Parts: sequence; structure tokens; C-alpha cells
Amino acid sequence: MSRSLQIKGFVKKILESNKQVAFIWFGLVFLTLLSAVLNHSFNNFIIFKQSFFHLQQKLNLYNVYPSEYWDHYYYSPTFAILVAPFTVIPSIVGPFAWGLFDAGVLYFAIRKLPIRSFYQNAILLLSVHEMMNASANLQSNGLIAGSIIVSFVFLLKQKEHSATLSLLVGFFIKLYGIVGLAFFFFSKQKGKYLLYLILWTIILVLLPLCVTSPEFLLQSYNDWFASLSVKSNFDLTVDMYKNMVDITIQGMIKRVFNLPTLNKFYFIIPGLILFASQYTKIKYFNHLVYQLYILCSVMLFVIVFNTGSESPTYIIGVVPICLWYVLQRKTTLVNAVFIIAIFFSSFSYSDLFTPWFRMHIMIPYALKVVGCFLIWSVILIQIHTKQFLTIDQTKIIV
Repeated sequence: MSRSLQIKGFVKKILESNKQVAFIWFGLVFLTLLSAVLNHSFNNFIIFKQSFFHLQQKLNLYNVYPSEYWDHYYYSPTFAILVAPFTVIPSIVGPFAWGLFDAGVLYFAIRKLPIRSFYQNAILLLSVHEMMNASANLQSNGLIAGSIIVSFVFLLKQKEHSATLSLLVGFFIKLYGIVGLAFFFFSKQKGKYLLYLILWTIILVLLPLCVTSPEFLLQSYNDWFASLSVKSNFDLTVDMYKNMVDITIQGMIKRVFNLPTLNKFYFIIPGLILFASQYTKIKYFNHLVYQLYILCSVMLFVIVFNTGSESPTYIIGVVPICLWYVLQRKTTLVNAVFIIAIFFSSFSYSDLFTPWFRMHIMIPYALKVVGCFLIWSVILIQIHTKQFLTIDQTKIIV
């Protein structure tokens, strides 16, 4: 037997084993978290943890607390109470618990996708490198990606109560979690969907009252919106040149052509129009592959056009790239497009490139966005040319 056949057989054997894939997924995340803890690189977790105590003590959530952590808290008052369970965990264990929970939510979401476990495993293995990148920063991007997918899955199962809750939990972590509203058109009970959306919004907005006062909560929401405005302006005027944020199509154009003041709406408005054009295929709203394409498009849109996109955010974009790929017939062209996409969006900041090329070409010009933009564009074309109808659902769909 040739070496290539042996490798293929080995890979196939792994892809057929949910346990082995789970071990790889959580094992690599754990090793990433271990490295972060040993290097004392878990500042984000400290921010999350301390936000609960600040809420409880009625301290401004958005002030600077240099004796506790560096950077700022930019999440909602609701998120400050959602992290409460992690405040009772010993400090040395906390980062591991948070990081594994973040990765676990996304793992759960991928397992709930209406595709065969073989293809779920493929998505997990193909995106685990980017999950490691997200885990190294101990942020909440696995939660966001998971909340979007779970909201989609519950809606397909006509569980509007769970779909809207998942959507809003994502929103109260990071505002762009609201993109899950794009799945509203797939609901068969739209009135029920809207009622649950309102109900859960009220509950989540008021949830911090469990530990604080109405006056402080109202002030906290005002402070939250003010802090987001300040952060947005700071990101676009300073951090972009430190290559930390705006890793988007507009960020790439600004850097490549040295146009730092170029208005983001020159990109976002055409992007929204193109995105909305996908919904002209009304007769296919109940077609599962079309629905999965829209899921991919929604998640990729978050990365491609959101000026807050940074490297750890890209787990939200890499998962739909992998989902798109497993849905395709594996032609030479499809394989080439996928390799280019995953190469840029997941490995462009890795050691596959020399340090000089990475630091002087890939990062400064925000080329990480190329892969996500490429697949988003391909999906747009495939939807308008109805190529989703050619997918053999019997091989992939459960």
C-alpha cells in the first residue's frame, strides 16, 4: 500500500471517530490554555471575572482598573452577570474552565448542525487551529460563533424560544451577535419568534438586577454605549496601525492603498445590499442547503465587514469556510479555493510564513481577510446561480 493511501486511511479513520476528534479538539485547546496560563497571558479572563465583582459593588464597569488588569471591559452589564459561575472557581483553574467552555460551546454547536458526523468531524479538525488561536487570547469568540450556529439550528427545529435566547446571549456578549436575526425568514412561526425575542430581551436586560440596583444598571447601559463609541473611534484611528483590529476588506484596502480615512460605509453599504440580494430566492427558503449557505454567509459577513474584526475573531469565519467546503463536490477548483481560503484565514499569521514575511506583509496589510472574503463571494455567486441545488444532500445531510 502506498504512503498516500495509508495517510488517507488514517485520516478517514479519525474522521469516523467522534471520540478521537473530541480528544484532538479539546486536547489542543487545553495545551493552548496551559501555555497562556504559564505565560500569565489570561488578562481577558481577569477582565471578565472582575466585571461581576464591579457590578456587584456598583463600580463603573468601564473604568480603568490598572491594579486588577490592563485594557478595558467592553461587554454588556448582562455579560458581567453571565460570567458569575466562573468567579467561584479557583484562580488557577478559572482560565482553563473559561477557555474550555468557550471551545465547548462551539463544539456543541457544530455537533448540532444537520450534517453527518463524518462532516462535523471534518469541520472540527479543519478549524481547530483557529480555535487554538482564539483560545490563546481567552476571549469569547467561540461563544459568539456557537450562539449564531445554535440559534440557526434551533430555528430549523421550530424551537423559537431557544433560537431567540441563543441569539440574544450572543448579542449581549458582543453586539454583532445580532446577525442571527438574518435567520428570521426561515421561521415558520414568525409571530412566536418576535414574542420570544421581546421576552428574552427584557429578561436579559434586567438580569443584572439580581445583584445590583436599577439606578446603577441604567447608568451601566449608558456607560456601555459610550465606551463602545470611544472604542470604535480609537480602533480606527490608532489600533489599525498597530495591526490589531479592522482585519476586514475595508481594513485591507485602507492599508494597501494607504487610505486610513476612507469611510467604512463605502464597503458596508454595498456589502449589505449584496448580502440582502441572497434573500431574493424566496422559493428556496425551506431548502436546507440554501439555509446552510445563508448560515455561512452570515458568519463570514461578520468577519469581512465588521471593523472590530481582529485575529482571534476569525474562528467565526473559519468554521463557515469549512462548512462550505464539506458541502461541495470536491473538484480541483473547489479544493484550490478552499486551500487558498483556509491558508489566508487560518494560517497566514502562523509559522508557515517566515517571521519577516508575516510581520511585514501578511499582518500589516490585513491579508487574513482574503480567505473569508473569497468564500463569501463564492457563496454569493453560488446562491444567485442556484448551484446549491446541485449538492447531493443524501451524502451529507442527516
